[in-house]
Amino acid sequence: MAITCYIIRNLFVLNIIIVPLSAFPIRFPFPFQPFDGIEESFSQSPPPPPQVSYGNEEQPFIQPPPPPPSQVDPPKDRLKLQEGFHSRSCPNAEQIVANQVALIVKTNPGAIAAFIRLQFHDCFVGGCDASILLDQVPTGDNVEKSSRSNGELLKGADLIDDIKEKLEQECPGIVSCADTLAFAAAESMVLGGLPRQPKLGGRRDGLVSLASNAEHYLPSPAWSMDRMLRLFKTKRFNEEDLVVLLGAHSVGSAHCAFFSNRLYNYYKSGKPDPTLTQDVIDELRQKCKAPGTQEVRENPPVNFDETPTILDNLFFKNLVERKKALLASDQLLIVDNRTSPIVEKMAKDPNLFSSKFAQAMTRLASLGVLTGNEGEIRTTCRSTNQ
Repeated sequence: MAITCYIIRNLFVLNIIIVPLSAFPIRFPFPFQPFDGIEESFSQSPPPPPQVSYGNEEQPFIQPPPPPPSQVDPPKDRLKLQEGFHSRSCPNAEQIVANQVALIVKTNPGAIAAFIRLQFHDCFVGGCDASILLDQVPTGDNVEKSSRSNGELLKGADLIDDIKEKLEQECPGIVSCADTLAFAAAESMVLGGLPRQPKLGGRRDGLVSLASNAEHYLPSPAWSMDRMLRLFKTKRFNEEDLVVLLGAHSVGSAHCAFFSNRLYNYYKSGKPDPTLTQDVIDELRQKCKAPGTQEVRENPPVNFDETPTILDNLFFKNLVERKKALLASDQLLIVDNRTSPIVEKMAKDPNLFSSKFAQAMTRLASLGVLTGNEGEIRTTCRSTNQ
C-alpha cells in the first residue's frame, strides 16, 4: 500500500543484511498501496511505468460497482468479530502468527510494509475475506492478484502461506486465511513500533475474487484528492482516516517508475512538479535517473522516509517541513486544504498518529467480514476448498 486504506516496492538493506525474498512493493497504500515493500532481485529490470497520467488534475470518478453483500457498515462488521476468538479452538494461534512474523521480519524487514499493504488490498476490495490471496476460483474468473492494481506489485502472499501452514499443523481447519492475514498485519504494526492492540478474530474466507473489483476499489498514485476522498467515503472513512491510512507510507518504498515523471516531465510539461522544492528534486534525481537514459534500469527503490521499517510520523514531518513526498497522491495531502491541517497535526504529535493509525487499521480489518457459516475456512490460502 499497495493499503496499493489504497495504496505501495521495496528492496531493503538493513545494516549488512540484504533481503533475499520476493519483493514487497509499497505503491500506496496504502494509498494504502499498500498500500510497497521489497523489490524483485537485482537481476530483474524494474517494471515499466504505469500507463496513466500523473497529475493533480481532477479525473472522472467512475462509481465502483455495488459492494458484495458481505460489505456492510464497518461498525456492524466489527461487532461480528471477537477478541480471543480462537482461545478455545486454537489457543496458540495468535502466538504462532506473532512468532512467525517476527522470524520473517528479522531477515526481511520489508515484510512489515508488505503485510500491511496486503491487508489494505484485501479489505478494500469486497471485505476482509482473504480474496487477495487466491490464485484461482471455481468460476475461472480472473482473480484480484491478476489485476493491474496488484499483479507484480503485490508481495508477501507466499509468507502468509508459510504462516498458515504452521497454523494448520497446530489446529487443522480452524484459523481462516483472513484471520491469518489480519493477525500478521497487526503484528507487523507492533514490530514497526506501534503499541500492541487486542486482535479481533472470527473472519472466514471468501469464495469470490475478481480482478475487476480490484480495479475499482484500489486507489492509484495518479488520483486526485476528490477521487480518493469519494472512494474512501464508500468505506465509511473520512478525511482524517484517509490521511492516517496514507501514513502507512511511513514504511516501505516506491520504485522510481511511479514518481520519476514528477522530477523530470510532470504531466508532459517538460518540467518538474511545481509542488516539489528544488532541494527535494535534486535529492531524488540522485536516486532516480531520467526516463529514457541507460541508467534508469539501475534505479533502486526509494524509501518513503528515512525510517523505512518504523511506523512513525516522519512521513508527515517531511510533508510539512520539506513538502516532500514520492507519490503525487501523497503530495496532495499537504497541498489540499481539506487534509493539510490533519497532516500538520500528525507531524506535531507522533503519539497521535500511532493511536489514530491503530484505530483506523482496526476498522479496516473489520470491513465486510464473513462470519458464522458464511464462506469457509480454507486449507490453503491460494485456493478455495471446492
